[in-house]
Amino acid sequence: MKTFSRIGPFLLSSLAILFCSVGVARGAEPFIKDFGPRDYARTSKVLPHSEDVPWKLVCGMPYNCHFQPSIVVDGPAGRTLAFNSSNPLVLYLTKTESCTTLAGEHRYEAKDWISGEGAIYTIPAGVVVKSVQYRETGYDTEFAGSFRCDDSDYTTLWNKAARTAYLCMRDHFYDCPDRERVGFWGDGTPEMNQCFYVFDTRAHRLAKELVLRELQPKFYPGQHLEFLSGSGLWFYYLQTGDTASMAAIYGTTKTFLFETYKFGNPRTWFDWGKEVKDTAVIETCFYYSCLKTLRSMAGVTGHEADIPLIDAKLADIKGTFDSRFWQGAYYKSSQVETPDDRANAMAVHSGLADRSKWDAIFENVLSKKTYSSCFFDRWVFEALCMMGRQEAALLRMSDRYRTMIPSRFTTLWEHYDRWWASQIDAFDEGSSLNHGWNPPAILLSQTIAGISPEAPGWSTYHVLPKEAFLTSIQCVVPTIKGKVAVDMKKTASEYSLRVDSPEGTTAIVGIPKVSFSSLRSIRVNGTAIWSGTFRGGVKGITWNGEDADHVKFNAEPGTWTFVGTGTLPLTSPKPKPPEPSDDVALDKRSWRATASVPDTTFLFSGDKIPIDISAANAIDGDHWNGWRDMTRLQYPGQWLQVDMGRDQTFHRIDLDNTWALWDSPARYAVSVSKDGVTWGEPVATGPGGHGITRITFPQQTARYVRVTQTGTSSTYHWSVYELDVYRRP
Repeated sequence: MKTFSRIGPFLLSSLAILFCSVGVARGAEPFIKDFGPRDYARTSKVLPHSEDVPWKLVCGMPYNCHFQPSIVVDGPAGRTLAFNSSNPLVLYLTKTESCTTLAGEHRYEAKDWISGEGAIYTIPAGVVVKSVQYRETGYDTEFAGSFRCDDSDYTTLWNKAARTAYLCMRDHFYDCPDRERVGFWGDGTPEMNQCFYVFDTRAHRLAKELVLRELQPKFYPGQHLEFLSGSGLWFYYLQTGDTASMAAIYGTTKTFLFETYKFGNPRTWFDWGKEVKDTAVIETCFYYSCLKTLRSMAGVTGHEADIPLIDAKLADIKGTFDSRFWQGAYYKSSQVETPDDRANAMAVHSGLADRSKWDAIFENVLSKKTYSSCFFDRWVFEALCMMGRQEAALLRMSDRYRTMIPSRFTTLWEHYDRWWASQIDAFDEGSSLNHGWNPPAILLSQTIAGISPEAPGWSTYHVLPKEAFLTSIQCVVPTIKGKVAVDMKKTASEYSLRVDSPEGTTAIVGIPKVSFSSLRSIRVNGTAIWSGTFRGGVKGITWNGEDADHVKFNAEPGTWTFVGTGTLPLTSPKPKPPEPSDDVALDKRSWRATASVPDTTFLFSGDKIPIDISAANAIDGDHWNGWRDMTRLQYPGQWLQVDMGRDQTFHRIDLDNTWALWDSPARYAVSVSKDGVTWGEPVATGPGGHGITRITFPQQTARYVRVTQTGTSSTYHWSVYELDVYRRP
């Protein structure tokens, strides 16, 4: 089981941050970019500001990043300033920095980086905060890839996955930058995959570091199989054409697979997810995929003499796989009582499940089971698309990420819906909200947009979209040959696919047959080249063939627009997400919040770290920093109230408890008052939403707003991590 390791061979960053000084004291880090001082996107108080009691200033960045807070204050000497991230998970590794003020006006900056979407400054009484900034740092690469489509849910997921991937790379690929910073091979595999589709070629240095890293067989050996498969090593080779690295690791890879790796090891971790883990099937499939990768490596590194030995082992696995695991409608070993989606997806993905079994696997397992975590769903998604079930793959993705898509967090989380690991109905407050193993960027760019190398180093690649119900896709992939740009649009009568192909490449471009109920003709740059058979006539375009999925052509470098004409069904099983609201959030910086319970702290996660959960946190602008009533589970009569300082006109409030996702109010009542004493009948009542509760009501004019809990829960507390009040534009 993967643990909350805080000390180990992979923890390369400092575990203690204890120093704060005038100016900046940072050691040089290779390949790390300093973006310089930046202004926060928001502050919880209007600056300059001071108070006659100790107080907190909460500031926010536009996205999750590595940063160092700084501050300019004016005041007496000998007072203690403290600052840290608003992300409580950084406290696993990073003590809150503090420093002692000098007399007069001075600037103070943190020594080392932390991560998060906001900073919290603890300010002593009598000290004036003049200004605040942060210094963003990060791996020296650019966001060079992109993905957009007509359904904003998937565009959002790609962007959040890209931000997550960037946050989880620095001196190596991390699982997360706050709680652990460990270089797990499992996390590193999708992080490496996505770096080729999201970032420029400078990111390839980290990918190569992972490829050349010495294997550690006792360190979660199952993750080594995931990495040594076609999803890891061979993926890297196709992206880079780096034969030298393949040659350098061939011997150790062969030794690991033929001598070191032992089946049935209890530490052979493959996934979190729920407990129905059919490890025997998963392990066999990954091992088979690794052998296929080893065979390919042997062919390009001068080890052809090993191929008969590898082929014999491949044939042995394939020859016995069905007799060991096929149960007539799905694959299952004796380890589990019900079929596992992970195991059956890997049977398809590895090639061990032949096409005759695909329909049964889909109908009996992949359309019904969701045991896999957001890490392993990568292989489920790809298997579904291999089976021609890309519609089901996209629907599964949007459903399983349903709480991450609308979240105000700019990154993707460790666990779907914040359920802990393999336990069922066990909320995990300690799981990270920025975890590198989330794969949507690679899945949407490579599989749905269909852009992927076929020969090492992108000398030949394909554009074979599997867009399902999406009607437009714009995707850029930053390859080592240059950017590949694809623009797909479809209407009821035309399928348009524009491809900008860089020099030194051959593109295999396919019009997907499944997108049509009737495909009559295909034009390239205005000239008809296909009407049931290839007609030619366009220089630089040749015939590649036709299979069950696509009509395909070879394209030389340049800009090509392929247009298929016919009849295209445009129905979609997925409702489009709602359009963004144009409501205007009221400025909360002078408001005051109170609650039915006194302000307090609670002990956070297994390390028992005290976290402030005062009512003021609910209006500080930071959704990682909130109010919680931890005295009892939800009960009628709990309330949270804000004093807006003067009468305001509004018609909506949002309650955001995404950090404590299951702490939504069982039921609520919203009341308003002009004086905080006289309250009328509730202006809105109802059940809480999952993560974010949006409450609308007839327009009101009042100074005070109170949300009262009217329901009960036998499991969860009530939390509000941010309360916003909105007016019409």
